[in-house]
Amino acid sequence: MEPQMDRPQARGTSGGDLAERGRTAGSGPGRGAPKTVLAPPAWVRRVGRRFSMAPHVVSRRRWLSHGGAGVDVRSTARLWARRGGPVPKFVPRVTNRRPGRLAVLWDVSGSMEEYVDLYLPWLYQLVHRLPQVGVFLFAAELVEVTDLLRGPYGPALAELARFSRVWSGGTRIGEALGDWLQRFGSRWVGGGRTTLLIISDGWDAGDPQMLAKALRMLYSEGVRIAWMNPLMATPGFAPKTRALRAAQPYVTVMVSGHSPKALLELSR
Repeated sequence: MEPQMDRPQARGTSGGDLAERGRTAGSGPGRGAPKTVLAPPAWVRRVGRRFSMAPHVVSRRRWLSHGGAGVDVRSTARLWARRGGPVPKFVPRVTNRRPGRLAVLWDVSGSMEEYVDLYLPWLYQLVHRLPQVGVFLFAAELVEVTDLLRGPYGPALAELARFSRVWSGGTRIGEALGDWLQRFGSRWVGGGRTTLLIISDGWDAGDPQMLAKALRMLYSEGVRIAWMNPLMATPGFAPKTRALRAAQPYVTVMVSGHSPKALLELSR
């Protein structure tokens, strides 16, 4: 029997035609691949070296706080004293606490197509700013792209566009999460230091019980589960899809992440 697919009940609650979103959630590969550009948009330069949904953990290695924007006042005063007065140099504040591990499962199915150009440069910058980040795309299948995002931006986008079986396909979130656990769970789960960020609008053609089972296991292992849903910023939004209802008991925090401003508030 074909799996049931979440269908929107009304138009206008997500800033677009929700009926079309429901259809594309179960369609085949589409046109969502990123456009190749040489550099990320200017706003991502303001992404810092923290992520508010990933709690900091104690580390034996010193960590540069806030990308150098924080100043160690005492060390700076000592430096100026040695130099005989104020000089145009400041000592950045460092700490023995750093962001914990962050694994990102990003839904790039048809209903999320319009957000590709928003999330891709942001995730690219997080990979370069934070110490332990993994980025995984999923729709028709799941692919890790962390290593690609560590390279130059333009070539990374060109390579990502070649994953034609991923971009804008249908999505089964529970199956994607189960696949991630089987293939990558040993690297990311355990120790209570991992935050799993799922980026998805929740329109799903899969089995919500499969999603709940995977999230329950992660929750029991101490993984902090966060969900980013761009539709949350829409007036009248409520988590009514089967996937979102199944996920609610295990999600620590849910945010919209619907704009550059919203993303920067999470990662300054």
